[in-house]
Amino acid sequence: MELRISSTENIKPSSPTPDHQRTHKLSFIDQLNPGAYFSIILFYSAGASSERLKKSLSETLTHFYPFAGQFKDNHFVDCDDHGVTFIEAHFHRGDMSEVIQQAKTNILEQLIPCKPHESTRVEHNLIVQVNYFGCGGMAIGVCFHHKVADAATAANFLKTWGLHARGAGAGDTNDFKHAIYDSNSIFPAQDLPDMSVNLGLVLFSLDSVVKRFTFEGEKIASLREKIVQAEPGLGRPSRVEVVSSVILGALLAAYRGSRDGDEEFTTAPLTHVTAIIAVNLRKRMNPPLPEESFGNICSAAFLNLPIDRDHDHEKKINHGSLAGQLHQSIRMVDDQFVRKLYVEGEILNIRKAVEAQGSPKSNKVFVISSWCKMPFYEADFGWGKPVSIGVGTRFTEAAVLVDGCQTDGIEAWVGLSKQDMARFEQHPGILAYTSSSTDKA
Repeated sequence: MELRISSTENIKPSSPTPDHQRTHKLSFIDQLNPGAYFSIILFYSAGASSERLKKSLSETLTHFYPFAGQFKDNHFVDCDDHGVTFIEAHFHRGDMSEVIQQAKTNILEQLIPCKPHESTRVEHNLIVQVNYFGCGGMAIGVCFHHKVADAATAANFLKTWGLHARGAGAGDTNDFKHAIYDSNSIFPAQDLPDMSVNLGLVLFSLDSVVKRFTFEGEKIASLREKIVQAEPGLGRPSRVEVVSSVILGALLAAYRGSRDGDEEFTTAPLTHVTAIIAVNLRKRMNPPLPEESFGNICSAAFLNLPIDRDHDHEKKINHGSLAGQLHQSIRMVDDQFVRKLYVEGEILNIRKAVEAQGSPKSNKVFVISSWCKMPFYEADFGWGKPVSIGVGTRFTEAAVLVDGCQTDGIEAWVGLSKQDMARFEQHPGILAYTSSSTDKA
């Protein structure tokens, strides 16, 4: 596909940021996040001129002013109205429906304005690229600085941007819920260096393969009922827990096979997988925090899973057991757990212990981040809601889960090495419960 950049412009807030808001202090959780971008792509069947988008973006930045500022010293954002980059691009060849259907990484990454796998250098806290297709469709690719925002903040920003684009005449001005800035008072920053400088490069890799696996709502419901019947004491697992159990089951088999019978591997076999499940803390704090709370208000549940060396391991995957372990691990992330981890600084002791031990070659770390139930599909700029959501980043050893459009399904974007992906996508659980994209890149 042939992409042409037609314009690049700097967009500033429509009103100057008041002096008392010029310094946005990072929270302790912000400090610990990777110094890199994460991206989201919103696809629309129709679009409009970029002038409306630029004007409404400027208005939205007035309320989300840290995005228009400059990151400083792992402690704060100088909200100096520096602005955000707005890029306009055109695809003169190719159909948007094919891009959505095929979900090829080498095409999707052209729709976002930066490539985190090439560099973690962050010059702006927010970069936007609006892509117009010859068929009339449009895709908005946005990169967010992860030290400034999490996925929930990104979703709230995009939804609010859409409300501004629709204007007061849309009759929904009461829906305006702008960002709330209080995370630093809950999780005060600490005087520490940026420990995440290299983490961004670990999370992204040019050699990784990212594929989309679609879990249909009916199949999720069917597996959920099987789990409930097999594990009556578990209760009813969530959709995300059900899907994650399938992913982790296939992952254990893929990692087991990565050093079984492969001549290229001469190191010790993998024995464990540490699954890190991102958890939105807003509803888990006491009292709960508003969904509009700005920043990284998320933690993680940890699950240590042994890799069975039995060659019949694929036949022994117990999705009920995995879903149960996930449920219990996520449930542990409550107000008391979070305050001990971040307010009392226990997370630093954990990190020091891990660094002292080094990274054992017999252990793999895999991250699952769920964006389900976040209002990405409510980002309506006046020409309808998104028809699809994409992730254009070449991340590795991770999965991002997003809601399917107008369904109860979940789309899992999974990033692995080529060898592990070849095993992962052929696992019986993946074949039984998903359909995958045709990306062979």
